[in-house]
Amino acid sequence: MFGKKIYYGWYIVAASLLIIILDGLLLYSFGVFMPYINEEFGLSRAEGSSLFSFRSLILAPGFIIAGRLIDKYDPRIVIFGGGLVAAIGMFLSGFATNTWQLILFYSVFVGIGDTVLYITCVAVVSRWFTKKRALAIGLITTGVPLSGLIANPLTASLINNFGFRYALFSLGGIMLIALLAAFVIRGYPKDLGLKPYGEEDIEEDIASTTKVNTNNDKKEWTALEAISTPNYWVMYSMYTLAFITFLIIVTQFYNFEIDLNIPAIAAAGPAAAIGLGSIIGRTVLTSLLAEVLEYRKVLFVSLIAQGSSIILLLTFDQIWAFYLFGLLFGFFYSACVPIFPTLLARFYGLKAMGTIYGIFGTSYSIAAISAPILAGYVFDVTGSYNYPFLFAILACYLAAIGAFFIKAPIYKPKRIETVD
Repeated sequence: MFGKKIYYGWYIVAASLLIIILDGLLLYSFGVFMPYINEEFGLSRAEGSSLFSFRSLILAPGFIIAGRLIDKYDPRIVIFGGGLVAAIGMFLSGFATNTWQLILFYSVFVGIGDTVLYITCVAVVSRWFTKKRALAIGLITTGVPLSGLIANPLTASLINNFGFRYALFSLGGIMLIALLAAFVIRGYPKDLGLKPYGEEDIEEDIASTTKVNTNNDKKEWTALEAISTPNYWVMYSMYTLAFITFLIIVTQFYNFEIDLNIPAIAAAGPAAAIGLGSIIGRTVLTSLLAEVLEYRKVLFVSLIAQGSSIILLLTFDQIWAFYLFGLLFGFFYSACVPIFPTLLARFYGLKAMGTIYGIFGTSYSIAAISAPILAGYVFDVTGSYNYPFLFAILACYLAAIGAFFIKAPIYKPKRIETVD
């Protein structure tokens, strides 16, 4: 893979992995913080979940802006600057004494900073790899579940021993140190006099590594051209539905376990198992299976299985079932994250990848704005997570159906009309 000399793109993969771990830390730690924040500030489940929704409201336009920034400016500055804002937000959240301060620091500041961590790394790594792109994206996006594997027990332990405010300070400090990895990243291979990995084998690679035929005579679409195709919005809808399922689970699962009187540290285990399952899944589903089978088949099977795993939560109330659920849910969820940006790059090229993926990323924001607060509200009304979990299953099944409608876009050049 690496040859005699390690290709610099793999260093960028390593740095991006660390940066995306920070993005995952912000995601997964919220579910652990929420019951303690709710208790401290006297918030209902819906009100506590709204902190995540407010943050996601910031992410929606932020993803588009981040995509534009990464297409124009040095990613090192973009990533470090954004990450610094998020870290400061975590620090200041530890000093919050009322709800509006919590919204400002934990939702707005962290939301602004978080916009650049994930989108930027995926866009940059896509530029550095023609061959092994799915593998490279799969590796860096493993940072989210890897963070879940670490962040849940770490956050629970810090809160249990020192309180949630000290935990916020600690996670902010970890972010500041890890952000130094941003200075390894470079925007384009040409910046170092290199070519994308496997560029010379692109035609052979497209034929051998995926059954999805682009039928695309234009390899570099503009963002406007890309979002004008029905195929783009099919994938966008699938991504939104898949993340509705994921975010209902991630933000409410820890609370669900605490309600069953499972001790705080023990409850962090099944939530962390989602991360472990996802790490395994990204190796099997993305690096191996998706290289052999058609992407659409992998997406369909994974989404059906992911939704079905939630039935365990509706059927059993023992912790062994929660661990099994976490592993299965994480394993099958893992297919969606790297496959979609890989398809976007194959369908629409890399020139405007930052903007194209930035717009695509707003699908996550739509899910994140609606899903947690809806799940929290339904719990407040019914006193049960049965209906939110059933809704999560339905959303995942609908996303799976969308796999049948993914089609390679065909570029249709505008006709130039002449006057006889």
